[in-house]
Amino acid sequence: MLIKEHFGNPGGLTRQFPYMKSTFPWKDEDFILTAEALANPDNKYHGLERLAEESHRAGSWQLAGEYWLIAAGWRRNTMDANNEHHQEALQFALRHVEYNRALAEWKKKKLSRNAMPYPELFGLADD
Repeated sequence: MLIKEHFGNPGGLTRQFPYMKSTFPWKDEDFILTAEALANPDNKYHGLERLAEESHRAGSWQLAGEYWLIAAGWRRNTMDANNEHHQEALQFALRHVEYNRALAEWKKKKLSRNAMPYPELFGLADD
């Protein structure tokens, strides 16, 4: 539902991030190995996570939470469930979903600064 709302369809999502395209030259003779290439092209959710972080920094917490949720779903569908690092990364993304939802609710209700949710409450380090 969120992919459809924000990107139209999965193809609309993949067009946002060049390295998600099947035509990206991962094995081309002229390809230069970069940190992004080392991050594994199968991990298509990294671009979504960066987009979520940008939205979070901009104060668009509801949008950030939705991007984190899409990334978590994508990650869950492609990860090795037996890999502890993948499980930790999924939990990290889901904690961000909850944190951004809490921030969006705080903003919506126009609560005092004292009522503002902090990352530590969600198992996140201070951003």
